[in-house]
Amino acid sequence: MNAVLEPVTQPVTIHLSKPMYQRLTRGAALSRQPVEQFLVSALASGLALLDDLPEVLVADMAGLALLNDGALWRVAKETLSADQQERLDELLAEKSRRALTNLEGHEIDQLMAAYERTVLRRAQAAVLLKERGYDLTNPAVLRESSPPLP
Repeated sequence: MNAVLEPVTQPVTIHLSKPMYQRLTRGAALSRQPVEQFLVSALASGLALLDDLPEVLVADMAGLALLNDGALWRVAKETLSADQQERLDELLAEKSRRALTNLEGHEIDQLMAAYERTVLRRAQAAVLLKERGYDLTNPAVLRESSPPLP
């Protein structure tokens, strides 16, 4: 007799803000799935994205969720320092003209890693701010000195 094994599941209770719940139900309706199935699929997709990141970045991204709104706005506006950006631009220009030395290659790798980390942090901060009710449809809000009200 062949028994079909059901996957083991773990029930979880979560509390969602009204806007997040509305987004969840809208997404479920658009995909023609029950809310629970849509949520599990979305969670699996989100976790799969983390599989491609180094552990240090996963921890960094997860830590952003613990920040208050003001700190998230600061992260959303982070950039490389002017010196870092200038040096990266110089190295990229040099790389287009000639082969970089080992030292320059190492330096450009470090600057690119810093740039990528900054971009990821900014994107995650923006997602969290949007989930908290801030309107980020106009990217100019990320250049303003004070954050808008939710």
